[in-house]
Amino acid sequence: MADSCAKESAAASVPVAIEVKDASGGVLPRAAVELHCGATVHNAITAEDGRLSLDLRPGEYQLLVRTPGFANASQTVEVPAPSGTVEVVMVISAATDTVNVTADTGFVPYESNAGSKTNSLLVEVPQSISIVNEHEMEARNVITVNEALRYTPGVQTDEYGVEPRFDWLKIRGFDAQTFGIFRDGMRFNSLAGKLDPFELESVEILKGPSSVLYGEIPPGGLINQVTKRPLAGRSTQIEGQFGAYDRRQGSFDTTGSFDRTEVFRYRLLGLIRNSSTQTNFTPDDRRLIAPALTWHPSDRTHFTVLADYQHDGSKWSQFLPANGTLYNTNPNGIIPVSTFLGEPDYDRVTRDQGSVAYTGDHLFSDGWNLHSNYRYQYIDLKAQTIAGNGFDGTSQTEVSRYLFATPNTNRFNTVDTRALRRFKTGNWEQTVLFGYDYQHIDQRATSYYLFGVGDLNIYHPVYGQTTIPTGAPYLDDNSLLQQHGLYAQDQIKYRDHLIFTLGGRQDFAKNDITNFLPGGANFSHLDERFTGRVGVTYLTDSGIAPYFAYSTSFLPNAGTFVYNATTGLSTTPAIPSDARQVEGGVKFQPRTWNSFITASVFQINETNVLVADSSFNEHQDGEVRSRGVELEGVASLSHGLNLHGGYTFTATDNVNDVTAANIGKWLPQTPREQFSALADYTQAGGHFAGLGGNLGVRFVGKNAADAVNSFFVPNYALLDAGLRFGYRHTLFSLNATNLTDRRYVATCTGLTACYYGYARNVIGTAAYRF
Repeated sequence: MADSCAKESAAASVPVAIEVKDASGGVLPRAAVELHCGATVHNAITAEDGRLSLDLRPGEYQLLVRTPGFANASQTVEVPAPSGTVEVVMVISAATDTVNVTADTGFVPYESNAGSKTNSLLVEVPQSISIVNEHEMEARNVITVNEALRYTPGVQTDEYGVEPRFDWLKIRGFDAQTFGIFRDGMRFNSLAGKLDPFELESVEILKGPSSVLYGEIPPGGLINQVTKRPLAGRSTQIEGQFGAYDRRQGSFDTTGSFDRTEVFRYRLLGLIRNSSTQTNFTPDDRRLIAPALTWHPSDRTHFTVLADYQHDGSKWSQFLPANGTLYNTNPNGIIPVSTFLGEPDYDRVTRDQGSVAYTGDHLFSDGWNLHSNYRYQYIDLKAQTIAGNGFDGTSQTEVSRYLFATPNTNRFNTVDTRALRRFKTGNWEQTVLFGYDYQHIDQRATSYYLFGVGDLNIYHPVYGQTTIPTGAPYLDDNSLLQQHGLYAQDQIKYRDHLIFTLGGRQDFAKNDITNFLPGGANFSHLDERFTGRVGVTYLTDSGIAPYFAYSTSFLPNAGTFVYNATTGLSTTPAIPSDARQVEGGVKFQPRTWNSFITASVFQINETNVLVADSSFNEHQDGEVRSRGVELEGVASLSHGLNLHGGYTFTATDNVNDVTAANIGKWLPQTPREQFSALADYTQAGGHFAGLGGNLGVRFVGKNAADAVNSFFVPNYALLDAGLRFGYRHTLFSLNATNLTDRRYVATCTGLTACYYGYARNVIGTAAYRF
């Protein structure tokens, strides 16, 4: 979109009608319309007759129209229009996976492929879905995926506080990091790899059981990271960052077309970062390069090849005693947030990860749309640490330590192929989807664990005084997971108001474990599960859409054996844990102003949960429950104001457990309440045009530290702020998280392991775009 335009600011506004149709002349209701003139943005959604009316000052505007199933339409509009009406004809498009928008669309999401795999309107999907787009991530200058999701209700970020290795996340009280992290609709293991937000155009959060489209999934839902794709228009961004903890980062992002017909498009981005962190001796270094190429011969065919390579260097998170962090009762004072309990010359986390992928669409003449995704990914992780194990019992200064090392390699082959078609007969519309996906995940892991490494004075540490021992591994195996999934879905719409969503899926998940330890036993097990979703939505003319849905999911417990009380042996392979959810709510996306509001209530029950008795024998009669309320509102107003707010109440409890003392207790590390509010403003005109900034507040309620709820971690509230100024093609910005530098404990997993949250971090950025 143009950076400037001709607009008569002093002239009176005139009405302009816009009508959106398909090639046959049929009207297209609820199409998203955006009119841009420099920094001024007008947003609206077409009514049931495909029309809308706006009052605009005379001038030349850039018009962008989007609606699912059609290629984006862009054209120049003169106001006043010669005929009084601007007609836009939309062309059917094959692209169902990602919609690339170059305009400044604000914070408001419009559609999502993740929730339905048909690129449906968010308001029509009977599920709570949140999206953090590139515009919001840039406004807040997020540096991790965890940070990108801090203002999203229902999601618990920074679960273990300062954690440079991985993104630890929970959704609706359930861990998401192992099986709930996806990239472009395919599984991504975040307990080995980690993506940089600079490589992403959005992050989508599907809340609640979602196995019907994705197979084995935690009950809380999944997080889908959407990779940046090549764009038709040429643009380049060069960026430099300097900040706290000696942060120095340089990055670039260039995209465009090789030819005038825009058939071949490219994108290349990369960054180099050298940085320390708030923890002593702990770097946050990164090298990233990511090329992409798109072949787009017509709106019926779209094929993109994506690749990336990333190298990271960091260290482990710190396990600190509660006495001196959570409790101010240590006579030696508060333990500093910069404390490092390892050995600088031994501790290390190095990661090399890379991938090659393709995504392709083709729309056949009979209306069927064939889509396919594939990705090969490798992650090589070398991680070793000397970790704290609490005070040694002789003083309130000496901490006992242990050695832990876990080098592993991961190889992923994932593919998802699906066919869909849209039908329309009278008052009825259907979008039918059939798909097959396959995962081949090969992990080679070795783990070492050794106590008695040597004490360290936590207040006055002296490193290098301990000889680091070596030991035999307690785990040395190769795990191969193969999952086949067949799924089908039908979205049925009656008179553009009543929408039924029906889906079912059959999965076959096989796990083979080869044990390389002396005397170790091999393991092979096949799990089969059918999961589904039934939902209904009623969409009113005003944009209010109440919905109700029932959905199920499953999660294998491969490699675990359940205790048999009769034989006294643990020889029975564990079956998958199953979950079911009932969810109802209201979505609201008004036609006349750019906003999206969701209010939902839910209950999730997970059964066949593994629980251990006092002798550490595994049983599979556990059940946990999560009930809650989530409110989220996002708005982008025409005068440069973006808003994002949310509230979460999540009541988790242990319904059944082999340990009676755990029944009825909160699930650990899960706050009951969270609240967030963010306001971002940019001055559109006048002497201060381009000046802007944001202010945000985040509140996280108390959480239980253990299953018995013997102690709790208190709540905390944090402030974030940003300031920026854009002049011509350059944007200068300054962003701060935890502005007041509040010291707080994010969570504890016991009295010997508490984790500090992030201290104040200030980053200055200069970005040049051309």
